[in-house]
Amino acid sequence: MTDLVDFVIAQHGGARLWENAQTATAAVNVHGAFWPYKGQPNLLGVESVTADLRQQRITMHPFGEGNTLHFDAEQDLVTITDADGVTVDKLSSPRTSMAGYQGDTPWSATQMGYFISYATWTYLAEPFLFTLPGMECEEVEPWEEDGETWRRLQVTFPTPMASHSKQQTYYFDTATGMQRRLNYDVEVNGWAKVGHYTSEHKDFDGLTVPTRRRVLLRNEDNIADHTFCAILLDVDNVQLHA
Repeated sequence: MTDLVDFVIAQHGGARLWENAQTATAAVNVHGAFWPYKGQPNLLGVESVTADLRQQRITMHPFGEGNTLHFDAEQDLVTITDADGVTVDKLSSPRTSMAGYQGDTPWSATQMGYFISYATWTYLAEPFLFTLPGMECEEVEPWEEDGETWRRLQVTFPTPMASHSKQQTYYFDTATGMQRRLNYDVEVNGWAKVGHYTSEHKDFDGLTVPTRRRVLLRNEDNIADHTFCAILLDVDNVQLHA
């Protein structure tokens, strides 16, 4: 681990909060123009989320009317169940099924479920995420934006952990350690270049969490386009459970 990882974890509540935590729960409001554009306008809204912090497993409810979304990275499986727990749809090897997809390629319900479930899991696991087995973290040169200096952490994700791209860059306020931004290229969506901004940090029983997430496109000069935001996530009621 780098000293930046230690600093960030301390500023977001400290390592002790995570030592006995097995799961995280939260309410996540997922909205924006991206979802109907990809052909699935009615699957997402205010989701009740449970994430296993020791393995990449997550459930989100509702996913469509009365259904629940399940993702298990170790099994490489997305499952949608109804109110009685009966499987109504499933997809094995979801990333393989999306190979070569472009930004305008429609997604099935299970492919949409794969994208939002692995993404939400990584968001809820931050910054504890950086300490998980196989994660490689390296501090790189700082970044100036909005009159602030942000320290940057380059993170390489291990296999089989699902993520937007194998390598991503996190930005943290130099003074406070709060996460400000995240860069990645979305493999399953035509390698779209993203600048993902995090703000409105709140305290949940000692755990500090960014509750506002806005996903923007960025250009080759690493400048994000703030004139349009297609994916929005608002997070509330985050709790860790032993």
